[in-house]
Amino acid sequence: MVNDRYIILRQLDQGKFGRTYLAEDRHRFNELCILQAFSPDIDDPKALEKTQELFQRKAQILYTLNHPQIPCFRELFSGKHQGKVSLFLVQDYIQGSTYRQLLQQRLSQGQVFSEKEVAQLLLNILPVFDYLHQKGFMHRDLTPHSLLRRDSDGLPILISFGSVKQLSAIATTYFQKTELLTEQIIQIGQLGYAPPEQINRGLVSASSDLYGLGATALVLLTGKEPSQLLDQNTLTWHLPPELSLSSSLTSILLKMLAKDPSDRYPSAQAAINDLTLIKPQPTTPATVIVNPMRPNSTIVPQISQPAISRPSTSEIQTNMILTSGNQSRKFGCLSKLFLGFMLIIGSGILGWGVGKIWIVQTLDREKNQANIKIFPSDKPTQMISDQELERKTELRNRRRQLAIDHSLFVAIVDEIFVNQNPSQKGRILSNSKDDSTWREKWDQVAANVLDILESLDKEALQGMGNYSQTQRTRWKSQANHLHLSSRALYDLVDGQFFAAFPEQVDQNFIEKPIGQVWHAMVLDTLTKLTSGDAYENLSLSSEFSSIQRKKRLQPGEGQSYILQLNEEETIEAKLQGDRNLLLSIYSPTGNNNLLEDSKQHQWSGKLPESGYYEFTIVSQSNKPANYKLKITIVQE
Repeated sequence: MVNDRYIILRQLDQGKFGRTYLAEDRHRFNELCILQAFSPDIDDPKALEKTQELFQRKAQILYTLNHPQIPCFRELFSGKHQGKVSLFLVQDYIQGSTYRQLLQQRLSQGQVFSEKEVAQLLLNILPVFDYLHQKGFMHRDLTPHSLLRRDSDGLPILISFGSVKQLSAIATTYFQKTELLTEQIIQIGQLGYAPPEQINRGLVSASSDLYGLGATALVLLTGKEPSQLLDQNTLTWHLPPELSLSSSLTSILLKMLAKDPSDRYPSAQAAINDLTLIKPQPTTPATVIVNPMRPNSTIVPQISQPAISRPSTSEIQTNMILTSGNQSRKFGCLSKLFLGFMLIIGSGILGWGVGKIWIVQTLDREKNQANIKIFPSDKPTQMISDQELERKTELRNRRRQLAIDHSLFVAIVDEIFVNQNPSQKGRILSNSKDDSTWREKWDQVAANVLDILESLDKEALQGMGNYSQTQRTRWKSQANHLHLSSRALYDLVDGQFFAAFPEQVDQNFIEKPIGQVWHAMVLDTLTKLTSGDAYENLSLSSEFSSIQRKKRLQPGEGQSYILQLNEEETIEAKLQGDRNLLLSIYSPTGNNNLLEDSKQHQWSGKLPESGYYEFTIVSQSNKPANYKLKITIVQE
């Protein structure tokens, strides 16, 4: 309970600026809302008071926003949370899926957004930016995460305001010895999505928001991140040759993404004027979105059908549960109305059955996202067993406990499931007894994936779905601070990853959904290395010319040692243990490596260069393996 009013249901997100929760508002009949908590890193009471005043003043403009495609900001207050004073913003909860989640669904099926869909998205969202900019308000942080497709009508909703993040950044950077300093540049915005003047100088304008919108549009059209499309030296955008795009929309996007702000559209309305000349065919929400469902959303029984032009995947599956496969949607709707009526007059009798149907509907909607096509059965759909329902509910709860994005999780499990069962590619698993064995196999894969994810650091899991080359570059730098190369780091990660997913050996998995698990393992491994686990800095002296280490490794586990040695020194390295242990000895520059992923467990000779040598041991054994490593400087 926060502020004697808001009941936190679960955490939705966490970043360097704070945490975001889904909560119930007790003063509004337990209506769902979003609660954003910011915890300034300030201990001085006076400084904290001034920070809260600044936060209050800066946040006032948020409450002046009144647009149907912007969540309403309800309240700002300060209070204690988890033993620390926090600042809270409360806003409306909108049920839907972010365009990042929707893109991940598309990519898992080998698809991206079409030109018509993106043109319609721009036409639907640009008026929102025009409204903001006329009020002198800039979003600052536009990415596919910042746009949400609302389930009720398919319209894009603008969320994740960068100025909110700026308020929290201000809180932790403005004060020194309780004195209010001159405002500093607070960098808000992601590389590639934010224009150069915003990243380098903190300058924002209407054109900088349009730059972020243009970058988001290109990501949806190509499935590639800005780092893959933007030349970092010239800051010019290069469209992939395989992208088939009209000259009109290409011209509009490139103008939005111009390096110089003066070359961009001066306003959202100017971009709208050019877009209307293209006259794209209207697309229904069901076309813009592939089977939308917000991950971790509350299960709400639906009595009436959503008002869209054609049924979505989830609606088809819902009717399959409530009616026979060949009955019309109209009869399906009447069935649910009748069911609701019967629930009212006889809840004691039907309570469990109806509740079970609702849960099955929700589980089916989630399961549908894991498949490319639907093949409705002509036979009446059967209820899954209590045992299977319990199994699925447990999987759902475990995923939520880890706060893993549902769409990403389904894509990972589906990828593994199809690899193991190629005959099931492209079809939906129905609720019939005929598919019960396949459903059990899918759930087993999901359970195995959860077992692996539960072994990783929570911080590493939080970034899943967003990891890219940018993070890998930063992680390499962190490893270098430990005198470890990316080769040694990736040796340790690959050992763990291939032990968990042996079918991925020699596969190009980095950019696939399962590649996000590999990225999470990199960060998890870095955390262990930094804490001294799986890593040791060895040293030798004139008195002791030899050193040895012993350890027991679990399957896929590894260990790295570094040792500073001199050029022309003669050493002997010997590893004793299981034959499935791999030994690597990397030179300081990487140009003269001595052993690489080798089952040769001994090396001796003169060293080609001076510096820190890396000795990495990884177990490929399917059982625990003991080893003893001995390194000796041979005196001539």
